[in-house]
Amino acid sequence: MTAAPTPNASALPIGDATWLLDLDFLGHPGTVGAYVVADGDDVALVETGPGSTLPALRAALAAAGFALAQVTRVIVTHIHLDHAGAAGAVLREAPRATFHVHPKGARHMIDPSKLIASATRIYGDDMDRLWGAFEPVPAERLHTLDDGEAVAVGRRRLVALHTPGHAVHHVALHEPERGDVMTGDVAGVRLGALRYVRAPTPPPDIDLDAWRASVARLRALDARRLLLTHFGAHDDVDWHLDELLARLYDSAGWIEGRFALGGSPEATVPALAARGAREVSDAGGDAALVDDYELATPSHMAVTGIARWLSQRDRMGAG
Repeated sequence: MTAAPTPNASALPIGDATWLLDLDFLGHPGTVGAYVVADGDDVALVETGPGSTLPALRAALAAAGFALAQVTRVIVTHIHLDHAGAAGAVLREAPRATFHVHPKGARHMIDPSKLIASATRIYGDDMDRLWGAFEPVPAERLHTLDDGEAVAVGRRRLVALHTPGHAVHHVALHEPERGDVMTGDVAGVRLGALRYVRAPTPPPDIDLDAWRASVARLRALDARRLLLTHFGAHDDVDWHLDELLARLYDSAGWIEGRFALGGSPEATVPALAARGAREVSDAGGDAALVDDYELATPSHMAVTGIARWLSQRDRMGAG
């Protein structure tokens, strides 16, 4: 079963003092989310979304009964722009908040210049429309998350698990007392009410072996629900993780096959997009969901990420 908000909803209660915030990315509800976990005076915001969705984040928090000034902890699962781009701006409006991130992502949050330059090479003049401003995080307010470290939110605790595969700086957050895991991107993308999971494979850190190990780690938690940034709460945990791995390896193998037959990355991108559209349609999705999946997992990024992984794998094999 899936807990998904109605179109244009900004906040959905998904448990006692826990909310899913819909950030309405580029006018597409149900594609990019964040979570609020609260207990007493402690309020944790998990994911900030990009700078372009900061107004939606404020509105979603208000719908849940909070303001940014009340937030005491900001936690991101990884530093990609759709998860952490608004972090600096959020901290400016949340003066009591501490920022939590994987150790390998910390320096890029303090000085995001390389991250911004890399993204600008990809998105060019579309950077501001897509992602908005990316402000630095003050170093004195940043805390790096050790593997297995518990972050206290009042009497609640979120246990950080290093979960590479999608990104080397990725953490999932497990709340063992409730059986929930906030998975960032390591459990993939699942939109609407579809029984269809897509693995996002952007450059530069895709590692299928590490990803498979991270999924095994999630499975070993015996969690009750997966809380996806893209998007929502899902309680068919074993099926979901099986589907994720099957789609991940199937997509990577298909891209590798296209390359082996002489296909260029440029020609593979529209072919992958068409393949993805058929998969969404076969799962019962409409044209709007096809567009939403492409927005959340762009085909050009997926091809580039797998191409980089294949190149690294082949170099290691040759060595």
